[in-house]
Amino acid sequence: SQKKTRFQDIVDELFRDTGKKMIRTENELRFTQIGEVLLPYQLSSGEKQILAILLTVLVEDNQPYVLFMDEPEVSLHVDWQQRLIDLILELNPNVQIILTPHSPAVIMNGWMDHVTEVTDITV
Repeated sequence: SQKKTRFQDIVDELFRDTGKKMIRTENELRFTQIGEVLLPYQLSSGEKQILAILLTVLVEDNQPYVLFMDEPEVSLHVDWQQRLIDLILELNPNVQIILTPHSPAVIMNGWMDHVTEVTDITV
């Protein structure tokens, strides 16, 4: 499927600086790095975090749903924080994202106008 291939391309692009690449010929989620095979538990905490978020989005298969995330930027490199919302929406444009970040980087990539602060919500 195109979404699965795009997911793999995104992960390979994000992990490029560490030399990690997804193994695409298997039904299992595995990576290579300098000739060594790695399982997801061997990834860094930031790599595990971005992988979990993007997999969650991918399995929804373009269906409309609400994605709740509390501090999704924890352990993510600032570049990944800035791209997070765009990557989620690329994999599923039908998702509504509700998140509570502590880092302003998550919303600085053009998302400030879409933010509603909790203190602005009235009953």
